[in-house]
Amino acid sequence: MSDGKTNLAVQGAIRLSRLDVRFEVPGIESKKIFANGRMQARVWVFVEAVDESGTPVPLAYYPDLISTRLIRFHDGKPLAREAYTGQPMPGWNAGTQENRYTHEMPGAVYSSGGAGGSTGTPLEFWVSSSEAGQLQIAAEVTVQGKVYRSNNSVNPDGGKINKSIVIVAERSPEYSPDLFTWKSQEVYGTFGGASLFRYDLGLYPGGQQIKLIDWETRQYGESSRWPVKFCYTGMILSHPRPRSFTGVMLPVRAKSVDIIGFQLPVSPRVGELVAFKGVPSEYKSSLEEPRLAPFMFAAIDEFGNAHNFSLVVDIQNSEFLLNRS
Repeated sequence: MSDGKTNLAVQGAIRLSRLDVRFEVPGIESKKIFANGRMQARVWVFVEAVDESGTPVPLAYYPDLISTRLIRFHDGKPLAREAYTGQPMPGWNAGTQENRYTHEMPGAVYSSGGAGGSTGTPLEFWVSSSEAGQLQIAAEVTVQGKVYRSNNSVNPDGGKINKSIVIVAERSPEYSPDLFTWKSQEVYGTFGGASLFRYDLGLYPGGQQIKLIDWETRQYGESSRWPVKFCYTGMILSHPRPRSFTGVMLPVRAKSVDIIGFQLPVSPRVGELVAFKGVPSEYKSSLEEPRLAPFMFAAIDEFGNAHNFSLVVDIQNSEFLLNRS
């Protein structure tokens, strides 16, 4: 294919000579993804055309000459177009932008045993689904107003093309709470009598790590792009002397944190999420509104699966308790 513009008046009529739909590895007939709206499978579409004399002609991309989209094999309806926003969309979607999540489910690829592949430059699509199920996917190409489909339907030239792949979207796994680690450790240094603690959240099913690469929340009008102060107790009178403590959840890429006035460097553990707690040496009066409600958030793993949690503020023990929600 060519990215250059083509003069249709000069070029004259053309017809599609080839339409192929496959995965990037030859012989692969089916792939599995998680039905979380984030995990993607890559699909390649190869398109070639000839002129009236049968001579191959270059094809410019839409809107100059050709438009291509993925369709459902059984009814020809197009998959919804994903203009990637980072948030899951309803149903099956196909976009042209690759996201950051792992695309392959280990052991979830089915091969026909066939050899050989397609040459040329493919159009690349990324398919995701937020609903569980199986979908056979074909392609639809429009050339000079004529629509060709690879779902074995009759095309403008009277021929049929039977080229498709199958993607299976499985429900996201539910991991028991004991497979998540929630570890705290004190941060030592000169903090004027204040106590600082770090918390790390990880996922280790079967002793193997599944990386947690992000988190989301709608609480307090925040997101995972910035630190979120999810706890401020205000003055606690049930201790021998008035005190308070604060909790902050950090973005994945944070290099430092400001916790109760102390600036700390952060060295994130690969595949784990980080929070901090600060306990001042003495209570100082503040007009800040307390935040004592459980902090609701979703940890996002490397496959795009969301795991819902709450951090419960345990005032008596000055702790944050991790609960599945």
